[in-house]
Amino acid sequence: MQNRLTEYLYTYYDEIEPVEFYRAIFPKGELQEKGVYEKGKYNAIVVEVTGEKKKNGKDKILRHTITDDLEKVKEIMSRDNFCLVSPISYVGKERSSDNARALYAIAIDLDGVIIKENGDPFGLRTLFHQIEDIDRIPMPTYMVSSGTGLHLYYVFEKPIMLFPNVVKQLQKYKKELTRIIWQGYITELEDNVQYESLFQGFRMVGTITKKGERARAFETGDRVTMEYMNKFVRDEFKADDFTYKSKLTLEEAKAKYPEWYEKRIVKKQPKGTWTVNSAVYDWWKKRILEEAKTGHRYYCMMMLAVYARKAGISREELEKDAFYFMELFDTLPASEDNPFNEKDVIDALQAYEDRYITYPINSISYLTDIKIEKNKRNYRKQNEHLKRTRAVQVIDYPSGEWRNKEGRPKGSGTKEEIIKEYRKNNPMARKSDCIRDTGISKMTVYKWWD
Repeated sequence: MQNRLTEYLYTYYDEIEPVEFYRAIFPKGELQEKGVYEKGKYNAIVVEVTGEKKKNGKDKILRHTITDDLEKVKEIMSRDNFCLVSPISYVGKERSSDNARALYAIAIDLDGVIIKENGDPFGLRTLFHQIEDIDRIPMPTYMVSSGTGLHLYYVFEKPIMLFPNVVKQLQKYKKELTRIIWQGYITELEDNVQYESLFQGFRMVGTITKKGERARAFETGDRVTMEYMNKFVRDEFKADDFTYKSKLTLEEAKAKYPEWYEKRIVKKQPKGTWTVNSAVYDWWKKRILEEAKTGHRYYCMMMLAVYARKAGISREELEKDAFYFMELFDTLPASEDNPFNEKDVIDALQAYEDRYITYPINSISYLTDIKIEKNKRNYRKQNEHLKRTRAVQVIDYPSGEWRNKEGRPKGSGTKEEIIKEYRKNNPMARKSDCIRDTGISKMTVYKWWD
């Protein structure tokens, strides 16, 4: 059967050629010229999964830099490989979130679009009804028919610089917009919404799809601003506390963000980080093996990368584990339109970076839908502990017969044992937690921590 989503879009909207599409995403002059370095100019990056195999049996993956001439787009389209690209520019050749510089569009992946038995693209018609008649969903600038679903591209009038505080707001916004779009009259997967990262890669327009077709793009609306996009979400999800390309000088930043300036510029302190031992990484592997659910698979994989970074696990070992879990995640209950594949693994492993090391436990639990207990508070400050102990002694042993005249048995109750017991009971804890909860000195905790 022909792709009914493509047919519908082709009937009512103008198709746009792949190179033209990427020129609309990355306007002339936005990306670096080939072989020319210019401050403030960056590149797009395409990930291509080839049919060639590495020694470990996995597909060979190529990464291509897209410069302002877009010549690479034409080259990549000529092959029949699985290709991903984000509407983001990067510094360097690594498609990591740390290297991301400017966001040119918010893209939403919509799978499981309802098609009736008679071929009626009911879900797509409902989507346009929600956009044009009810004004419940913003109109995308482009829609891409990706073979088994749709990609909705909201292309900005001006690119948004991806400062950490901006990323946090946009991640929250994108999650809420995804929830709004993935509704029961549009997709069969309403109960298994696939929330994806702001940095998610999407099947490249003009390249092969899972069903052997080519991904095709159609112009459906105008460029957008965040002011327009914010009209469709409640106040708590709006992303508006940022400006477009920042022109702040260091002196202006000093006045506006004095704490940041003192810490990062004057004292030259690095971003706050903390590490764990490998047991925590193994603990998380066990948790996702037993508790990962459809709709949360991506974030379970992303947090695997986070814990690998925290625990000092090599990227090679992480990738080996990730592809093992990919096969398991793909067997979880889901329709054929919602697989878990190399694309998801590649994007999730971008979290193998220092910037994610301090990812809060509450967020991990929320995104993965795996309950994580906070550190146990079985330990008290030394003064409080002694006060409580003496009070109990006086009540239970008024004559002082509780005292051990022979002294403490050798090796029992040492601070080393207390610290080891604390780590056993609190695998997520940091050294600072142990110092605070036990009252043991920083020097002693550091001494026995490992």
